[in-house]
Amino acid sequence: MSLEKIGRYQIKSELGRGGMATVYHAYDPNFERDVAIKVLPRAFLHDPQFRARFEREAKTVAALEHAAIVPVYDFGEEDGQPYIVMRMMSGGDLAGKLRDGNLSFQEAAKITERLASGLEAAHRKGIIHRDMKPGNILFDQYDNAYLSDFGIARLTHGSHTLTGENIIGTPAYMSPEQVQGEKELDGRSDLYSLGIIFYQMLVGDTPYQDTTPAKVMMKHILEPVPDLALIMPEIPPELGQWLLKALAKDPDDRFATAKEMGEALQSAAQGRSHHALASADTTAVQEPGTRLAQQPPVPQDYAPQQAVAPPQQTPPPPPTPLSEKPKRSWLPFAIGGFILLGIGAVIVLVVAFMGYQGRGPLAAALAPPTSTAAILQPSDPSESGITNTPEEAVVSVADTAAPTVELPTNTEAPPTDTPEATATSTPEALTLGGADKIAFINDNNIWVMNVDGSDLQQLTNDGAIKTDLAWMPDGKGLTYISGKCIWSAELETGRLDFIACFESSDYLESFAISPDGTQAAIAVNRALYIVPFDLDRLREVRYNTHLEEMSECPAYDPLKTSTESIVAVQKVRWSDDGQSLSVMVLAALTGVQGDIIQMFPVGDCESQPFRSDEFPAARFTVRDYDDSPYLQNFGYDGGYLYAITSYTRNDGFGHLYLYNADLHRADVEVNPIGGTCCYRDPQFSPDGRYLIFAYQPFEAGATTRLYIVPFGTIGMGVEYEPLSLPEGFLSDPKAKPQPVFRPIPDSSG
Repeated sequence: MSLEKIGRYQIKSELGRGGMATVYHAYDPNFERDVAIKVLPRAFLHDPQFRARFEREAKTVAALEHAAIVPVYDFGEEDGQPYIVMRMMSGGDLAGKLRDGNLSFQEAAKITERLASGLEAAHRKGIIHRDMKPGNILFDQYDNAYLSDFGIARLTHGSHTLTGENIIGTPAYMSPEQVQGEKELDGRSDLYSLGIIFYQMLVGDTPYQDTTPAKVMMKHILEPVPDLALIMPEIPPELGQWLLKALAKDPDDRFATAKEMGEALQSAAQGRSHHALASADTTAVQEPGTRLAQQPPVPQDYAPQQAVAPPQQTPPPPPTPLSEKPKRSWLPFAIGGFILLGIGAVIVLVVAFMGYQGRGPLAAALAPPTSTAAILQPSDPSESGITNTPEEAVVSVADTAAPTVELPTNTEAPPTDTPEATATSTPEALTLGGADKIAFINDNNIWVMNVDGSDLQQLTNDGAIKTDLAWMPDGKGLTYISGKCIWSAELETGRLDFIACFESSDYLESFAISPDGTQAAIAVNRALYIVPFDLDRLREVRYNTHLEEMSECPAYDPLKTSTESIVAVQKVRWSDDGQSLSVMVLAALTGVQGDIIQMFPVGDCESQPFRSDEFPAARFTVRDYDDSPYLQNFGYDGGYLYAITSYTRNDGFGHLYLYNADLHRADVEVNPIGGTCCYRDPQFSPDGRYLIFAYQPFEAGATTRLYIVPFGTIGMGVEYEPLSLPEGFLSDPKAKPQPVFRPIPDSSG
């Protein structure tokens, strides 16, 4: 694409460059006016669906007509790059204004009310911004504020790429539901972001600050809303109530619409009450005289200096087996919820509950980095890793390890005019990527912990070698292979029971239950069978012939090639829809036998299944594969993405490879931990956005560690920290942890 011209538009200069777009100042000769052109990366066109989606989204955004929304004039594609033409805004952006200093509450209220009216128009048409931030708020020559980039975040992150779908947004402004990866956002998420912007216009900084975007994101979920009365006592107290409602953690507790939000702000700025503020939850305000763990101090210009002694930290007790764990009693917490009022109640309940569940499951995020699952290093400390360019970097991180909430030092009773206490809902367990727990093997026993590494419990103590560890679809237990039997282990009771035994078999290597729990795929003697998942019938099975008799799928009794040769299956994974299988097979390569991964449909059980893909084969090259054609393991997201490890050292540690079966594209030797070997047992989170694996440095005596990393950040040079495990765990250099995420159980069942 020429830098002098894009389509009919004559380029005058480059206005700015961000992670997802470049913005140019251009001239439109047809209408004799200056315009701004946002050019998206050429890489988006690799997605065959992008053109159709781009045109659809661009038309929708162009149809937005409102005095507070930057109009879109045109869109198109030039030399393989999509672009969007917008009105030229000569007044700069809000990020630039804030670099010059804070705004008065009257100015901030005026801007916010105007932006709220623009959001109302967009939300009425079903359009959510998703990336509200100062860099996306522009001003004209008359200093009127405008919302820009509606739909751009959705466009630039809507494609299925090698790294899958990512959460979109900017950490400092993301709503709690964005942080937690909810796919069905509504307009109230934008309202939360607008509340953050209002606070920043007054104070100069966003309310939640920390050293990494991941930690900032978790503060949106767990830290209370700052009290404006503490920071700016000169402003009307109603503004504090307005902010409290705008930044409510639960969308149901926020303003119902942008119109209501703007009207309430207009009243609050004038010191008048508004009906929408009556429902604001005052317990979520940070109590005077208290500070949360590692929260940056409020600037001295705004906050009284007050020394607060930090609470003493009690080290957690060692992990105990499930069978020895005492039964939990909720009575003390229920009583505490009714006795304690105001901020004391909420913080004490959160700490008490989380501390009892995992003896500090929130200890990871604001503790030293070694206890955080996936730490993203900021690129700009001025905005928690986000740079103020015309298109600020969009960080893709989902719900990671959460911050520790410390008990307040001031626990005196609140003033008598505090509203009566109401029952407080039990805090939900921390989740990550659609999972709430992780199971893994240590010293040949199964251990279970929360996704942040807390509440570590030993599930088995038999010390028998275990392979093919997996969660059952209902999440109530795990399955694994030990000896010649397939076993189950119940999570609550620790009870072990066999599912099926094949005493006379030479190989029993894989067992996988279909996502709907109705079928099971079993690889015994390297022959793959699909049978009904019927425990009573499976317990009677002893031989391959029994599986043939039990099978209701002729194409898999067992799986054969077109020449009627049995496919030698070693590992098997189901797709999310249960309509296909991915299997690692032992196949004849160039003069030797080696491991390859093949995909087969399952839907038609009567016909011989055709192989829909095969790799690495001709798709990509694995280092030293010609000499050692083995794959230690593979993770599968249930759709198209695969994580594969080679077989390099210590009985299975090797390099990490990524493959997208939809695009037939691979990233080879991505090696996310410092670009070095070695890895094993990669597995995806239930939503496919995270990858857990074991890592062992390529050096003698190195300890194996477990890592959870956002899949979309692999290859970006991000530094990650391992999960914190007790000393001595995974010390065997040939340890086989086999970590697996537990999908959040369906509470409706």
